[in-house]
Amino acid sequence: MTETLVREPLAHPPLGVDVPEIRPTLESAVAKKTRGGLIAGAAVVGAAAGLVAAASTPTAMTAAVIATGAVTALAANWSTCGMSVAGVVAAPKQPGRRGSSTPIRRLGWHTLGSLATGIPTGALFGALGALVTGSVPWAWMLAAWGVIALGYGLHELGMITLPTPMRRQQLPRHLRRTMAPWKVSLLFGALIGPGFMIFIRSSAYYLLVLGVIASGSPVLGAAMFATVSLGRCMPSVLAILHTHRGGSMPGFLSAMCVVDRRVQTFTGGVLIALAAFALAALV
Repeated sequence: MTETLVREPLAHPPLGVDVPEIRPTLESAVAKKTRGGLIAGAAVVGAAAGLVAAASTPTAMTAAVIATGAVTALAANWSTCGMSVAGVVAAPKQPGRRGSSTPIRRLGWHTLGSLATGIPTGALFGALGALVTGSVPWAWMLAAWGVIALGYGLHELGMITLPTPMRRQQLPRHLRRTMAPWKVSLLFGALIGPGFMIFIRSSAYYLLVLGVIASGSPVLGAAMFATVSLGRCMPSVLAILHTHRGGSMPGFLSAMCVVDRRVQTFTGGVLIALAAFALAALV
C-alpha cells in the first residue's frame, strides 16, 4: 500500500486547508491485538534491561532521557505541520517567487532556525530543573517519570486517553505566499525548535521535557533538543530525496500519512519499555 502511495500522485488538487483527518485511524492501521502484544513485549524487555543494568537512579534517569530524546526526534515529525514544512522546504520554487534558493539551501536555513531556538529551550529546561529538583530524591523523580511514561505509552497506543496540552495551531500558511522561500524555511524552523510553539504530535515530547527538568542538566537538555531539532528535519530530507528521484510531493505526503500511525505505535511501545526500565531500576 505504501509503495503505491509513494509512486502515484493524488487525484485531487492541493488542499486549501490542513485536514488532520486524512490520516488513517490507529485502529485501522494497527490491530488492537497487535498493540496489546506490543505492550506486553515492551514491558518485559524494558524491565529486564532495568534489572540487568542495575544502574543508579541518576544514571537510569539520564539513560531514559536520552532514549526519549531519540524517539521524540522520530515521532514528532509526521503531523500535518511536519508535512507542511516538507512542502515548503522540498517543493520546487514557484515561478515568480523572489529569491534563488534551492531545496538543499532551504533545508540548511530550516535546520539553522530549529537549532537556534531548540538548543536554548533545552538548556533552559535543564537549568530550571537544577533550581527546583535538588531537594527531591532521585528515586521519587524516576518513579514519577516512569508512571507518567507508562500512562502516555498506553495513550499513544490508543488504550487510554490522557491530556495533551499544546498550542493547537499549524504553521502560518499565509507566509508561504508573502515571503521568500528561504525566509519561510528559517522561520518555520525557529517556530518548531522549542517544541511547544506549535501542534505537539507525540506525547514523547512531554516525557522529554520532564526528564530534562528532572536531570537538572542544561548540557543534556541542549543536546536532546538539538537531537529533536535535527530529527524534525527528517520529512524535508526524505521529501527532497523522493522528488529528486522523480516522485511527486502529493505522493510523498500520502505515504507519510500511512507511516504516521506506525510511528505512533512504535513510540507507544518505546515509552512502555522506558517506563518498565525506570521502575525496574528502582528495585
